[in-house]
Amino acid sequence: MKIRKYLATLLAVFSILPLVLVMGFSVLSFQRNTSQLLQANVKATATQTANNLDQFFNQRKMALEVASDLPGVKELLLGSNAEKPDKALEQYRTITINTFKTMTAKQTINGQGNSKGNFVRRSSLINRKGTIIASDDSRLIGQPSFINVDMRTVPAYGLYLSDLMHNDDFIDGQNYFVIAVPIYMDGIYEGFIQSSIDMIYLDSVSSQTFMETGHTLISDGRGRVASGNLFDGGQKMVSTDEMKLEGAFSGGNLEAVDLDRSPTGVINFWVGGKEKFGYYSRLAGKDWMIVSAVDTEELIRPFQSISEVYFAALLVLAAALIICAYVAANRFLNPLRDMSEEFVRVEKGDYQTRLPVRYQGEFAEIAAAFNHLMEKIKEDTDVLKVSEARYALIMEETNQVVFEWDILENHIYHTVYWTNKFGFSTVAQVPGSDIPNFQQVHPADQELMAKLFHKIKNGGQPGPTDVRMKDISGHYIWCTVNIKILYDENKQPYRAIGLIVDTDHQKKMIQKLESKSKMDLLTQLYNKVTTESMIEECLKTTDKETLHGLIIVDIDNFKDINDTLGHIFGDAVLRKVSTDIKHLFRATDIVGRTGGDEFIIFIKEIDCADLLVEKMSDICEIFHCAYTGEDETYKISASVGGVIYPYGGATFEELYRHADEALYCSKKNGKDKCSLYEMSSLRTAL
Repeated sequence: MKIRKYLATLLAVFSILPLVLVMGFSVLSFQRNTSQLLQANVKATATQTANNLDQFFNQRKMALEVASDLPGVKELLLGSNAEKPDKALEQYRTITINTFKTMTAKQTINGQGNSKGNFVRRSSLINRKGTIIASDDSRLIGQPSFINVDMRTVPAYGLYLSDLMHNDDFIDGQNYFVIAVPIYMDGIYEGFIQSSIDMIYLDSVSSQTFMETGHTLISDGRGRVASGNLFDGGQKMVSTDEMKLEGAFSGGNLEAVDLDRSPTGVINFWVGGKEKFGYYSRLAGKDWMIVSAVDTEELIRPFQSISEVYFAALLVLAAALIICAYVAANRFLNPLRDMSEEFVRVEKGDYQTRLPVRYQGEFAEIAAAFNHLMEKIKEDTDVLKVSEARYALIMEETNQVVFEWDILENHIYHTVYWTNKFGFSTVAQVPGSDIPNFQQVHPADQELMAKLFHKIKNGGQPGPTDVRMKDISGHYIWCTVNIKILYDENKQPYRAIGLIVDTDHQKKMIQKLESKSKMDLLTQLYNKVTTESMIEECLKTTDKETLHGLIIVDIDNFKDINDTLGHIFGDAVLRKVSTDIKHLFRATDIVGRTGGDEFIIFIKEIDCADLLVEKMSDICEIFHCAYTGEDETYKISASVGGVIYPYGGATFEELYRHADEALYCSKKNGKDKCSLYEMSSLRTAL
C-alpha cells in the first residue's frame, strides 16, 4: 500500500510539475519575445523614418552645395564681398535668381513644381556681411539675413538647420524652417546659401501610423513640435515638455537627453495621461529629434491574453493527469513488481527465469520479448555470421572504390571497381613503413595521404580528405577519401574501411566560383577586397630596396555621363577603359576596380619614378577617346594620383592615402591631370 501511494504521488508530481514549468517558461518566453518584437518594430519605424528625414536634409544640402558651386553664384558672391557696383553684378544676380527659381520649382513632392507640392519655398544667397544679395523672393534682396547665427562657426561642407520659424507674410503664416550651408573659396569664408522649407514633407512622414497605437513626432532644437502628435483624440501636442520621462530621466523631459552621447535610444514616458514606450533618434546630427511611440498597454496585451489561456489549460490538464496517474498506478503496479523481481534474478546470473504469460496488453509484449531474449542470443550470432558474408560480397560487387586496410598487417584489400577507375592496382609496400603508399595519388598530395594513415594508426578518426589521383586515362582528378576505423576490445584500431568518391566536377566548380568571387562582374578586373588583399600580401614579402608604384584613377564627372547618356552607356565606358587600362600593364601587375568610377593599379618592381609618371600619362590619354551619345559627343577624362613605394609609405593604407592626396591635387588643378606624391611636394604631370 505504501508503494502504491508513493508511485501515485510520483506520477502526479512529475506529470504536473513539468507541465507547470513548461507553461510558465512558455508564457514568459512568449511575453519576452512578443515585447521584444513589438519594441523592435517601434525602433525600426523610428530608425527608418529618421533615415528618410536625414536623406531629405542631405538632398536639400546637396542641392544648395551644387548651386553654390555654379560660376554665376560665385561671381555674384565675390563681387558683392568686393563691394562692386550693383550694375556690374546684375547679370550674375539674374543668373542666381533663375537658379533659385529652378531649385524651388524642381524640389517638390510630386516633382512638377506646383505650389501645392512644394517643400522648398524660397532660396537666398547671403554675403559675408550677412546681407541677402539674391533670392527668388525679391522682397528679401538687400535685407539682412533672418538666421541668427554666425555661419563662420559652421565647418566647410557642414549643415545649419534652424529651429521652427513663423512669418505672417510668408506661406500664409505657416511654420517653416531653414537649411543653410556655408560657402568657402580657397579656405576663406565668403557667405552662405539657404532654403526655406515648409512642413509638407515632415507632415507626410509623421502622419504614417504603425501597429495599433503607434504615432510619430518630430521636434526642433528647442523642443517645439514641428510635425506629428503623440496625443490620442483631437488634442494637439505643442512641445516635448508635455512628455514626462521615466527611468534614467525620471521626472524630466526630452531636453534632459544628451544627444551628443546618446543620439538614439529607448524612452518610457507619460503623455496625455497614458504611459508610452518610444524610441528617439537625432536628425541630421543636429538637435532636431524624431520620436516613435506606442501605448505600453499594447506591449503587455498579448501577455495577458496568453496567460489566461494557459491558466485555463493548466487546470484542465492537471485534473486529467491526476486521474490518469491514479488509475495507472493501480493498474500497472502488480506487473511492475513481478518484473522487478525477475530482473533481479537475471542480474544475479539466472538466465533460466521467465516472466508469467498472464499479463495483457503491453506487459504481455514485454514478457514475450524477455522470454525470447536467451533464444535470440544464438539467432543473433548466426545473423552476425551471415552479415559478415554479405559484407564480403558487397566489397567485391559494389560500384564504388571501397578499400579495407588491415592495420596490423599493413595490407590493402579493395573492390574490382578500383581497377575500373584507376586502371591498375598499385599499393606499394614501402620497406620499413607501417602505412600503405597509394601510387595513384599526386606527388604533391602524398604527404597529406601519409598524415591521414598515420592519424588512423594512432587511433584518431580523420575527416574527409581531398586528394588528386590519376584515373585510368592518366589524368589527375579530385577525389574525397572517407575512412571509418574499427576498434578492438582494448579500443585499439585494427582495421579501417575507406570509400574513395570522385568529386572532380564539384571541386572544379567550387574553384571556378572562388575565382569569380575575386573579380568585378562588370569590368572583369579585380574587385576592391581582392585588390587590397593582393597589394597587402605583396607588401608583406617585398624589401625596402625594391620600388613599386600605386596609382589611383578617378573618372572626372562620371555621374554626368550616367545622368546624360544613361547607365547602360556608363557601363560600356567602364568596360572599355578597364580593358584599355589593363592592356597598359603586365600580367604580374595588379589592376582593380575599387569603386563606381575609381580604379587602383599596383605596378611591381619599377626602375624609377619616371616610369610611373609615364604610365599615369598613358592612362590620361586613354580617357581622351570620344564617346557619342544620342545627341552629342561626350568627352571624358580622368584624374590620376600616384605614389612610389617605399618613399610614399610602407603599408597599403599609407600608400593609398598619399596617392589619394595626389589625386586630389589633380582634381584641384582642373582635372584631366596626373600628379605624383613626393615627400616634399606634389609633382603634377600635365
